Amino acid sequence: MSGKPWVEKYRPGRLEDVIAQQPVVAPLRRMMTEGRLPHLLLHGPAGTGKTSTVLAIARELFGESSSLRTLELNASDDRGIEVVRDKIKMFAKKRVNLPAGQHKLVILDEADSMTGDAQSALRRTMETYSKVTRFFILCNYISRIIEPIASRCAKFRFKPLGSEVMGDRLKFIASAEGLTLGEG
Repeated sequence: MSGKPWVEKYRPGRLEDVIAQQPVVAPLRRMMTEGRLPHLLLHGPAGTGKTSTVLAIARELFGESSSLRTLELNASDDRGIEVVRDKIKMFAKKRVNLPAGQHKLVILDEADSMTGDAQSALRRTMETYSKVTRFFILCNYISRIIEPIASRCAKFRFKPLGSEVMGDRLKFIASAEGLTLGEG
């Protein structure tokens, strides 16, 4: 038995593995293929695949070196201006040898819990380092993201997952784990 939590063990590894979000995945795939991935603002209910999608993008872009080129933060833990100044800005300005047209990634999950001052500082950091860093902003409530950030991003809405989609995924995991599910 693997010690890895199932939420990680069965997280989509590639963009194609993200289920029930084709209206988002298809244009993201096209942007990646064309080498023109902008700053992204992914919004929608919790548990719909926002984080899995951006982690899959990072793995596809960078492979084994994704941890060196990606900074992932959960803004509900680090929501003040200090995290923007200390962590995000330092990562964004750090030199990394990248092939032409590639960028480092800052993944900011639950960004709608950031303070207004922190979001304003983030906007300035996005402007300053956009040539070398792309920012992926993830939130449940887009209305809580300040307009100067939202206007600098391509926006994608993740729709709620239906019970049939969730049931099919649970059946897949149960089968992979050798479990039998009861009716319910």
